[in-house]
Amino acid sequence: MATTPQQIDPDLQTGQQYLRAGWFDRAEPLFRAAHGRYGDRPDILHYLAVCATQRGALDDAADLWRKAIAKDPREPMLSFNLGLVMRRMGQLDEAARRFRDAIRLKPEHIEARLSLASIHMDQGKFAAAERELSDIATNLDRAIELPDGAGLRPLQARTRNMLGHTLYRLGHFGPAIEVLDMALNDAGEDQRQRAQILGDRALALGGLAHHDEAIAEARKALELWAENASLNHVLGFVLYFAGKVSEAIPPIENALVLMPGFPAALRTLALAQKAAGNTDAAVEALQKAIRFNPRDRDAVLQLSILQLEAEEFEQALATLAPYLEKMPDDIRALNNHALALRGLKRFEEARRALKRASRHATDDPLVLTNLGRVLLDLGRAAEARPLHEHALRSLPGNSVLLTHYGVCLAALGDKDRARETLDAALAADPENKEALAAVTALYA
Repeated sequence: MATTPQQIDPDLQTGQQYLRAGWFDRAEPLFRAAHGRYGDRPDILHYLAVCATQRGALDDAADLWRKAIAKDPREPMLSFNLGLVMRRMGQLDEAARRFRDAIRLKPEHIEARLSLASIHMDQGKFAAAERELSDIATNLDRAIELPDGAGLRPLQARTRNMLGHTLYRLGHFGPAIEVLDMALNDAGEDQRQRAQILGDRALALGGLAHHDEAIAEARKALELWAENASLNHVLGFVLYFAGKVSEAIPPIENALVLMPGFPAALRTLALAQKAAGNTDAAVEALQKAIRFNPRDRDAVLQLSILQLEAEEFEQALATLAPYLEKMPDDIRALNNHALALRGLKRFEEARRALKRASRHATDDPLVLTNLGRVLLDLGRAAEARPLHEHALRSLPGNSVLLTHYGVCLAALGDKDRARETLDAALAADPENKEALAAVTALYA
């Protein structure tokens, strides 16, 4: 933001020098004095917002940047900074809107575009993130070819690192590795950037079931940046999915020492503890994750599933209730809520919950089969049958869905078809206890 020479006074000059030196506590009183003289001038509001951010007063900072934008709506830096603080406050929709404002005002604002892509990733919108990042990478490739473009390579490394992770999250493991290899070339000798890229490369290798390579790559990343919580978690994650459960727990716990409350690490720790037979420790890890972030969808679902498996139906309802208050249309949460109600034999309430979920996901096989089960509980097997058949069109050969369909057929008196269906369920999964019990009951 440009200011005319007569607008700059000693307080502003000294305050800016303090900002550059990182002495925010010294700078803020000077900016307040200038604010008293000049009022809500956009540049002074911006400086005050920066100081408020540094002392953790994020609400105050947001209000100051909003005032500055109202005074100077065409300055992209103001919208960008407000987007950053809204992201820190967890208000992702407004953060995305502010980043879009900054891009509209300055289309070449790469940091705003990268921040918008990061928001997409936080919201699970990986296809949107891929489009944004691919476009940024293409534009940077062109700019790097210009005479003074070599300095953009670190930015390209970061962009391709994010794109590689996005492709991994989309399940495109091979393309992810190709992009991450290009990112390594762009990163040069930057050890920390290389470590982050190697960590994502380890995840993609694990996705391809190249477990030994994934573990080696994760260890190589940690050699470059041992104190990075995310990379410790990556090592634990790939070890867990390689079946090395006891080896996975220490690096995950180390990640949590480095970053207490690290949500992904807490969720992976729960998986590993459950696999190791330590269900109480798994529950404790997930409860901690939810305390840090009550909207942690994955932790809420993971914990409610553990509670359903343990037939702790009241506890599952208590876990899901606060989340569903905030996210009342979440299909998976509604499904688990209904299963807890079914476990308590509150069948009509379970039916209503599943009916609501089915309105948002008409073809979801889990919702359909569970709605069919509840209708069967209510003595409405004829209504349940088409739901099970619809579910199996989405997941043909699924042992669980075949079991539910077989039980429904038996209730309708179609014994021969029920036997065939349950036999198919057991062929798909010989350890399916529900199918074994249903076959035993049918033959009895």
